[in-house]
Amino acid sequence: MLVQRFSSSNQGFTLLEVLIVVAIIGIIGAFSAPVWIAFNSRQSLNHSTDKIYQAMQGAKSNARRDKTTWQVSFRQVKIQKKEIYQWSLHPADNQEFIPNYVMTNDALWSNLESNIIIDQSINDKGKYETSITRKTPNGPWRVQFNYQGCPVRKPRNQCGQTSLQALGRITLRSKHGGEYRRCVIVSTLLGAMRKGENHPKADSSSKYCY
Repeated sequence: MLVQRFSSSNQGFTLLEVLIVVAIIGIIGAFSAPVWIAFNSRQSLNHSTDKIYQAMQGAKSNARRDKTTWQVSFRQVKIQKKEIYQWSLHPADNQEFIPNYVMTNDALWSNLESNIIIDQSINDKGKYETSITRKTPNGPWRVQFNYQGCPVRKPRNQCGQTSLQALGRITLRSKHGGEYRRCVIVSTLLGAMRKGENHPKADSSSKYCY
């Protein structure tokens, strides 16, 4: 009769060893989860910022091409009980802040990342971090470029007429909190734009995202 001999290599794991491995995995997970959430939030912020930047560049380009004012509009809506921020690129209207045909047509709106919101906070300098033209403190918002590509407050404004007041930024942050922000800034009277991120000190316009 053959007698099978067991060694440490073929006896399997003991209960104690399994518990130790599970504990180690739990500890690693506890440390890595916040890092992963922060990484994911930054990726979402960067992606949403790129979308907005491209949309605003598109509005400026379309305005020059069509010789009429174009705008990018932003709004906050509730979809399946979740607050979602959206943007839409379209021609401006002389009478309405956002044309009614745009507001009522969901197909004309694109979603930002689901965990990203437009920063509506007022900083310690008493300034809104999001400073583009708004209808009410809670939105909607818009950025307009006239036929020469200049930022304006109203569709019929000429370059320089309201360009200074139309300068500003749209600032994004994560629903999960944190100090990290990204923004798209209309920085010159001729409509130059750039992307920025959060800083510990405010700039000359009392904004922390630049």
